[in-house]
Amino acid sequence: VCSWLTATPGPTQVCDPLADIKMYALTLLGATAYTPGSYAPRLSPEAEVPHHDHSASSWLREERASPQARVTLTVALRVEGEALKRLESTFWAVSTPGDPEYGKHLSNDQVTALLNVSHERVSAASHHFAAAGAEVTVAPNRDMLTVVMTAAEAEALLSARLHWYRHSRVKAAPRLLRAAAGYSLDTSVAQHVSLVGELVQFPHIAEKATTDAAEPASSFSAAAGEEWPKGCAAAQCDNFVTPAVLAMRYKIPAAAASGSTASSMAVAEYQGQYYKTSDLATFGESCKVDVSIKETIGGDLPVAGVEAELDIEYIKAVAPAVPLTVVYNSQYSLLAWAKQISSLENPPLVHSVSYGNDEKQQVSAEYMQTANTAFMKAGARGLSILFASGDQGVCGREGCGFFKKRFKPDFPAASPYITAVGGTDFVTKSVVGDEKAWVAGGGGFSDDFAIPAYQAEAVAAYLSQPDLPPKDMWNSTGRAYPDVSALAGQVNPYCVVSSGRFAGVAGTSAACPVVAGIFALLNSRRVDNGKPALGFLNPFIYQNPQGFQDVTQGKNTGGMQEYGFSAVKGWDAATGFGTPDFDALAEAVDQL
Repeated sequence: VCSWLTATPGPTQVCDPLADIKMYALTLLGATAYTPGSYAPRLSPEAEVPHHDHSASSWLREERASPQARVTLTVALRVEGEALKRLESTFWAVSTPGDPEYGKHLSNDQVTALLNVSHERVSAASHHFAAAGAEVTVAPNRDMLTVVMTAAEAEALLSARLHWYRHSRVKAAPRLLRAAAGYSLDTSVAQHVSLVGELVQFPHIAEKATTDAAEPASSFSAAAGEEWPKGCAAAQCDNFVTPAVLAMRYKIPAAAASGSTASSMAVAEYQGQYYKTSDLATFGESCKVDVSIKETIGGDLPVAGVEAELDIEYIKAVAPAVPLTVVYNSQYSLLAWAKQISSLENPPLVHSVSYGNDEKQQVSAEYMQTANTAFMKAGARGLSILFASGDQGVCGREGCGFFKKRFKPDFPAASPYITAVGGTDFVTKSVVGDEKAWVAGGGGFSDDFAIPAYQAEAVAAYLSQPDLPPKDMWNSTGRAYPDVSALAGQVNPYCVVSSGRFAGVAGTSAACPVVAGIFALLNSRRVDNGKPALGFLNPFIYQNPQGFQDVTQGKNTGGMQEYGFSAVKGWDAATGFGTPDFDALAEAVDQL
């Protein structure tokens, strides 16, 4: 049982593991646990998650996993409520400018001590899986296990049927291994385990659409703004957003190309999204930027993935001197990604993640709490985590419905513990000037998390203005997002190189690495001056709205219905505080 406390400085979720156990009905299951012939009461950690429904899902169930197939599971161990409160208190203190503890980030060992997951808990859970034949690796923070075992062993241990699932539309998407009808754990170990991820979550996958070059930029008037720069040698980029367009609009200094390497940054990639070094080299040569990668974690194949190459090309377009790490997972797994970065002794300081789902698609409160705990761990260590806000407007990936319309907020974008990046378009095509909310940019209010203290004043001001959608379609007391935005729309798509060709791509998955790159540059200023990294960004952002170019036009309806959130003066649920002004942000950062 988990409850949210909304006291300053932000929302706290406290989970009582004993209450959790009381809440679930104890059932005797006919399937054996890992010891042949043994029967024991069992608990389902994510019992509220409905079983996969093929009639309503884009994932199609295929054959059952081969008994000898190797299965890798991420097991989240329980963190006691008092430890979670200590972690969150520390997270807010080190992240909030003006707090005496601001910038006093923790080491990984200090995070482990704060979580205080007992050795008895780790030992009990590890031995339970190992006794079933699994290879078990304990994460440095002692709050997660990586378990590798055969499918037959996993099915017996979890009382589950593991099937392969194939996406019905995106043929290149890797198949998923999931529990067809949920899973359960023996009560002897369930008291130590929050969940086994992600056995019941099905990610949204959409192919990134590309656009061929349209008319040349010279065919558009620049009377309302600055002349469209010729940023890349390739003619196919003439009418698209390029590194030069971003530098002009967001005032990114030319010195960034050869600046400090003291900062660091990373992009997260999933689901078969690899990169080809030849594509990166072609983009770098044409657009005059260094698109080099310092390190790849999780492996890479010489296969072009437009999502991955978009992320890499544009975070490096903004911050070419900052070392870049690519963190890869074959499946969309927030937990596996979190374990990867938390296991690093010196992780990159800024992380851009262009993936997400609707809150409703996550279903499990335990899953979102485990992800939020990972975000707080990262912030306590001084890491900045940015997520794209989504590309379906207010209706999310599931749609608003037909008879009773309801907006669908995004997760992790609506988490209070990360920075959500929304999307904009230029008001006038091919004119570097004012921006408007991208009609498909994700934004809105969480149905699961309360408004955190850092944005309470800004959100109250927005809610006091008259241009709001019907109140029965959204939760006015929820965490509001996005926090900031950048160009993302289809008026002028981004010029990328993928599979050897130049093309235009749109989406908040373009905006997110751009904003992440800007904050990586700002971190360089801090580190060069002997100061700590910015860490979790939102308290700084909400204290410094002057660091952004306000967006006051447009509405994020998604384009399929009339309702959405309008961009207005100040913060709004379509574009946040607007788009970056590097000069103003640098001035604010220098004063910290």
